Amino acid sequence: MTPRRGRPSSEEIDRDVLDITAGLIARRGIKDTAVQAVADQAGYSKAGILARFTNKESLVDAALAQCTAQTEVIRAAVSEVPAGPDRDAAALAGITDLALTRPGWAELALAAFTLRRGDDVGIRLEPVARALLAAFGIDMEHADATSLERRARVSGAFGAIAMLALTYETEASATEARPYVLRVGWSALGHDRV
Repeated sequence: MTPRRGRPSSEEIDRDVLDITAGLIARRGIKDTAVQAVADQAGYSKAGILARFTNKESLVDAALAQCTAQTEVIRAAVSEVPAGPDRDAAALAGITDLALTRPGWAELALAAFTLRRGDDVGIRLEPVARALLAAFGIDMEHADATSLERRARVSGAFGAIAMLALTYETEASATEARPYVLRVGWSALGHDRV
């Protein structure tokens, strides 16, 4: 959850609850993500969660929609930048900042590329995967038009960012971790080569 001062607004509570839900979906799948588990992790009652989201289906739908929208913001922000180092830098910054503040998004975005479950999570996460790849100039429908090395580097950069964002808290604040995460992503993309 995002650290804040004072009492959170209703919108902030919703965003935090949906981020927690996203992380649970990534780890457990939709079927095994219980409203009670979301409530326990969020520090609210099950009734409190259901007062905001009328049932599990609406909670899951809202969490997936929030992750898709967050990813789409990054894609849209870099869409006018020509392919190359400047676009990669902008995409890395957007992804890093979101991953460091929204761990549930990071888990679910990573799951967009790794989940192979029997439920429909993978299919429902395709818009997230599509937007992430598009941020780096890769069209998911025609991915083979991009070199295997480039696709591997983009996957490696994103995977490294997600993992680092999910594990930095014992070592540093998000502000302290950010430059290291960005450097690792930049290096994975091959921009540190001479």
